Amino acid sequence: MSDRKSKSSPPVIDFKPTNKDEEEYLRKLTTLLENKRRGDWGLVAELMECESQTAEKAFKRVYSKNHSEAVEALQKIINTRNELLKNKI
Repeated sequence: MSDRKSKSSPPVIDFKPTNKDEEEYLRKLTTLLENKRRGDWGLVAELMECESQTAEKAFKRVYSKNHSEAVEALQKIINTRNELLKNKI
């Protein structure tokens, strides 16, 4: 039986860190991708008012003009889900 959190190849993020702050930012992006669930790109796309593939590419392309909006939207979705699960009845 396979483990749900199985370790696979790291997600492809178009970004090469050159200092400690950038390394920390890359870790943040990787953590967000690890906590992302099926359907989250669709929710991010709704918040950004675009297609889900566009939202995913904006997230993975750090130098994209919509990157920060995609990161904020995914962070909001993950945080909201975690709060709902923590406070479930």
